[in-house]
Amino acid sequence: MEAHGSLLRLTRKNGAPAQLLRRIPLGASSDSGGVDESFLQDLLYRYPQTLPIAAIDAAYADPVPICRELSTRAGRVDALYVNALGRLTLAEFKLWRNPQARREVIGQILDYTKELASWRYEDLQREVSKALGTDGNTLYELVSKHEPGLNEADFVDNVTRHLKRGEFLLLIIGDGIREGVENIVDFVQRYTGLHFNLALVEAALYRDGTDHLVVQPRVLARTEIVHRIVIDEATGRRVGPDPDPDPLPYEEQNLQFWTRMLEGYAFKAVDVEVPAPSKESTIYLKVPNSGFGDWGLSFGAYLYRKSPTIGCYVTCRKDIPSAVRVYKELETLFEEFRQEIGSDLIRWGNSAGRPRIGFRRNTGLAFLAASEDPASLDDAVAWMREHLDRLVTGLYPRLQHMLSGRS
Repeated sequence: MEAHGSLLRLTRKNGAPAQLLRRIPLGASSDSGGVDESFLQDLLYRYPQTLPIAAIDAAYADPVPICRELSTRAGRVDALYVNALGRLTLAEFKLWRNPQARREVIGQILDYTKELASWRYEDLQREVSKALGTDGNTLYELVSKHEPGLNEADFVDNVTRHLKRGEFLLLIIGDGIREGVENIVDFVQRYTGLHFNLALVEAALYRDGTDHLVVQPRVLARTEIVHRIVIDEATGRRVGPDPDPDPLPYEEQNLQFWTRMLEGYAFKAVDVEVPAPSKESTIYLKVPNSGFGDWGLSFGAYLYRKSPTIGCYVTCRKDIPSAVRVYKELETLFEEFRQEIGSDLIRWGNSAGRPRIGFRRNTGLAFLAASEDPASLDDAVAWMREHLDRLVTGLYPRLQHMLSGRS
């Protein structure tokens, strides 16, 4: 039974009649208007935003395509995506002709997962470079082009942690997936040593009367993250999932700083949601109506060890025209903002070329180990609280006016 009705195309001009779109099976001959598996793979690799990843697990949202045909000892992964949080998505594109083929491809992608869980960051980087024919930290470079203020050390640490834990999102993408999808959970129980989500995504293909192709990816079935279970040897009772590995020292320091800084915090003059404390070196605040899921424009506050600096800023994604337009308006008013917000307001760009307006303070970061220098920690927390409030309170209302066209 179909899970969705047919697609209907409506043309509001000239009173044209409604048109039912014709379903095209994946793998059909080109003479019949079909497309093959490689076409679908190329399309969804280049446009990952069409995949319903956020609906499956928001932690894996905004994936960046890294490479195809990633080589592992278990075989080649069709496509690898990674987001700024270091979350890895593995995708396999397959035709679904019979139940045996389904079981084989599910087993194959789980074997890839088991193999990747034994990798270090250097192993992943090596194979990505081989797949792309590049040198250097290609993985970080590709993701940093899409995300403002991405700290390389934090990114490497996050990818390393997710590899070690076996935390992945697994997508099996095909057409005509119907029977037996409810048996996936039973089939994957033997892989309970890993922490993954697995989803079956149907890429339904349609053509209209003008021969335009419509691709509609949709989730048919998914599993929840599967955790290992810990048994108390003394009682034989289940005591819950195994604990996560100890956080890295930098993560503990970041979390302690942001927890201290954000405790009881509120912006003085604007109703903006305060972000939650994070293990990352940067916390973000999105700007509603700025595009790209409200992340076209964003505020950030950061602790950078490499510089070393602390600071806060507003920035824009360079691939969102409306956000770029508003940011350029901010730049034309920069001197006015310096008078309103403070003469220490500055402009700069990050390593990926993303523009920034904000405050920056060159300082050692020994205060992150609070027991080492409690007075410096208090000073850094107070500085961050004051300057982030000045920046957000001063610019957020103007951004909303600009986005609504009332500037």
